[in-house]
Amino acid sequence: MAESEELLAKAQAGDAEACFALAQSYAVDGNDTAGDASAYEWYLKAARLGHPVAAYMAGQFAASGAAGVKQDPQDALFWMVYAENGYYAPARNWLVKYAAGTPDLPTDEAMFACVTQRAAAGDPAAQYLAGMACDLGIGTAFDSDRAFKYFTASAGGHNADGECQLALCYLRGTGTPRDRKKGAALLKETADRGGLRATLKYGWCLEHGLGIPKDTKAAFTLYTALADKKVPMGQYEVGRCYMDGVGVPADGNMAYGWYLVAQTIGCVEADYGMARCLMGGIGTDRSTDGGVKMLTGAAEKGSTDAMIMLAQLYAKGRIVKLNRKLSAEWFKQAADYGQPYAELTTGENYAQGYGFRKDPSAAFAYYLRSAAHGNTQAAYLAGSALISGAGIPRDETRGFALCERAAADGYLKSKYIIADCYARGRGVKRDRAKALELHLQLAKNGYIKSQLFVGESYLQGEGTPVDETQAFGWFMKGAENKNVFCQYYVGYCYDEGHGVVKDQTEALRWYRKAAGQGHVLSQKILAARTGEKCEYHEETPFDSYKERAEQGDASAMFILGRYYADGIGVEKDEDQAQAWFAKAAAAGNATAKALLAKDKPQEKKKE
Repeated sequence: MAESEELLAKAQAGDAEACFALAQSYAVDGNDTAGDASAYEWYLKAARLGHPVAAYMAGQFAASGAAGVKQDPQDALFWMVYAENGYYAPARNWLVKYAAGTPDLPTDEAMFACVTQRAAAGDPAAQYLAGMACDLGIGTAFDSDRAFKYFTASAGGHNADGECQLALCYLRGTGTPRDRKKGAALLKETADRGGLRATLKYGWCLEHGLGIPKDTKAAFTLYTALADKKVPMGQYEVGRCYMDGVGVPADGNMAYGWYLVAQTIGCVEADYGMARCLMGGIGTDRSTDGGVKMLTGAAEKGSTDAMIMLAQLYAKGRIVKLNRKLSAEWFKQAADYGQPYAELTTGENYAQGYGFRKDPSAAFAYYLRSAAHGNTQAAYLAGSALISGAGIPRDETRGFALCERAAADGYLKSKYIIADCYARGRGVKRDRAKALELHLQLAKNGYIKSQLFVGESYLQGEGTPVDETQAFGWFMKGAENKNVFCQYYVGYCYDEGHGVVKDQTEALRWYRKAAGQGHVLSQKILAARTGEKCEYHEETPFDSYKERAEQGDASAMFILGRYYADGIGVEKDEDQAQAWFAKAAAAGNATAKALLAKDKPQEKKKE
């Protein structure tokens, strides 16, 4: 066997590519059992460091019992799953054949037990897979904190995939405080050592400017280097860049050519790219039916991009027949693979009853997963649900942390919630000065509710010295944006001379605007001073229940529905009644659920 000292030194130092190359040299040059056994040992070491082809070879040895290796179907399955997870197409083919020929396939729970046992023994490859199981909720409950611990252990054993996932945890804030610069730096470090997954994810960071400056040309160069090494996923990414004009001028013919190259090696993502070409007539003749067929095949083989595209087509009834249930199912399948946008959409589908029965608990679970995988809107939705306790146990501290992350990404609604939390002391120590600082930023950007808050703060001296001129100015901004409370306050300021010269005529004009929008106190003032017949009323039980319902109280939602259904304190409105019953049911009210279930057959009959 020809063995260089440099290669051996690098392999002994833990270089996965060197370990694999050394294994290959033993496998080629060895013509006896001892040579094959040495090849296996180096394949095994490379596999534990995260080399997918080496994992496949280790699986082959375990499946066949070659070179004196104990034949072990469970060990073979473990390594093939690892190799498939590393985008190695032959491993996927092996698993398909294994599933077809094995009557009693191990359950996800049994596989997770096997993986965690190996992880506990210190196998970094098993620690990575255990982390992925926790991260995706496969064979165990979704648990981002536990996933982070497994990825940390795997990275400690120098497994490239574990290092990649640990980097993603820092980038996303999964199981640890978010640190995008640290995550991007760890990705680059792992990519520079040859980690395929890390290289692809680092390219994605370059494309989107996550943790590093955006540089699409550098991303394209990185993908091209992988393609030149005949890495199928690199070839696919080059094709995608040509199709979408990422770091290179768009060129349909080049996209088609690269997809074709990757497709011949068995790259499922290339099937998705080719489906796009066929449906759009890009680089080839248009074939809508052929494109949909290929798209479906790619989705069935595990391409999440294909799943999402199919889901969108079925949702809109474009090319294929409108089918909400099928759309929701494809989104869910992509979500269960850990695709953040699909997780968010699946949460919304459960929340709205789109394709599934409404299920607030399932909606929250998918929002939480999507947030853990980096989706900003999902962080806001999960966080606001935890703060309000709408349909789930209240946890203001955890909710504040999620909303704070979304606010840091610039999500406007989340910024408002964070400001409100500081004002009320929800999930964080009450700090009116901090609340005013945050609301002031929002108010300057035109957020009307914040304009009201800022005006009240300056008027009352909450979190700032009293400044009636500032107060009036902010009330006027909100009033001009038709906020009823700001309109009342403008009238009040004119009435009392707060921040503006007293002017009874102007005061009445603004009271009248507020009264026209139903502001009770303004209606009373007008009636007392002018004799105008304003329709105002004292707060009724209906008002009280409505206020509580709008704050998320499930019982109040149900009672409000009864008020609308029976016309108590309000004009009878069956649509409003049903809407509030549905909200109450979604928030966990058992009586509302029973009522809707009772009415369901009748609804079907109407349809």
